[in-house]
Amino acid sequence: MLISADSHVVEPGDLWTERLPAHLQDRAPRAVQDPTNHHWYLVDARGVRGVDLTLSRTAGMTTAEVDAALAADPDADVGALGGSDAVARLRDLWRDDTVADVLYPTAGLSVLQLDDLELQDACCRAYNDWLVELCAVDAERLLGLAMIQTNDIERGVAELERTRAAGLRGAIIWTAPPEGDSFFDPDYEPLWAAAASLAMPISLHILAGKRADIRRYGSDLLGTFYAGFESRQEMHRSVCELIAAGVFERHPDLRVVAAEGGIEYAANLERRLDFSYRSFWHKFSELTMLPSEYFRRNVYLTYMTDPLGLNNLRFTGADHFMWSSDYPHMAAVWPESHAAIERDAEEVGGLDEETIHKLTVGNVARLYGIDVDRVARPSPVLGAVATVAAP
Repeated sequence: MLISADSHVVEPGDLWTERLPAHLQDRAPRAVQDPTNHHWYLVDARGVRGVDLTLSRTAGMTTAEVDAALAADPDADVGALGGSDAVARLRDLWRDDTVADVLYPTAGLSVLQLDDLELQDACCRAYNDWLVELCAVDAERLLGLAMIQTNDIERGVAELERTRAAGLRGAIIWTAPPEGDSFFDPDYEPLWAAAASLAMPISLHILAGKRADIRRYGSDLLGTFYAGFESRQEMHRSVCELIAAGVFERHPDLRVVAAEGGIEYAANLERRLDFSYRSFWHKFSELTMLPSEYFRRNVYLTYMTDPLGLNNLRFTGADHFMWSSDYPHMAAVWPESHAAIERDAEEVGGLDEETIHKLTVGNVARLYGIDVDRVARPSPVLGAVATVAAP
């Protein structure tokens, strides 16, 4: 049995053109098909191409297989339908022995980088409404994360409260503020307080920050190289800012997830934080514990395959790391998740069953309040299908 702490929806191409207010629809992100390779891409109002929506739902396929299928039929519905179809998703998860799924956006990651604040706010609300509908098919097994804009904290807090009441289980904000700003800013305090009181973990996901521009990713060597590195570096920096700024000292119940950045950096980050705290900045700080203690208590990290990070568990422990499948993205380990987990364990010389359970079920269930005994049974919406496809 597995629970994925970081999987994705793939938004319908007309999500924002259909759901935004009329006066914003001409500025809405939308899907456009490339006549050359027949892939669908997210395009903004200026015609700037973003994420490849086609490749975003091709778990278990190679690019060559995708291109061959589209060459034969440009209108083919290629890939895993579970990106936007809840029943198809539940069926695919059951096939892979994954009993619950934490859902992050795909195209929505770029919405968190929008400079048009009115458009960003409306896009977040429209996405959240759609996600509530999708997760309502089986709210115990499909755990949606609301997209929350943080340009206007008051409106962001209101949306956090609204989506919590509607059944979403956490939230995702930009991975890093714009250059020159930081999470030291006290303006974020109402957001941290609301998230803690609502038991809504706040996620930071790679490629959703205001410093590492996702629009450069996939454009050329230089842009892709830097975007790939910077997206992780800005997440590391944001986690350190939250700790050093005393956010977790003031809000001990707040939980933050650093998503899709792996766990291999954790041991080094702990050592650097504690060393620099003792050596340089402790006299300016309100912290009552070592930085590494907040890191372990308040910050959760997700990974797909990471033998280097798993090899460091003797330094870090395993209590705040969570496995993810990344379904339905092309990088996903689905539908061979157990095999990928076993390969990682073998590469580090074996992991005991208790540790594997923490990484793949226990930690994420504790964070989001998942009833493991209930979700271990097939989803009611699958009916007889689950019996046939049972793992």
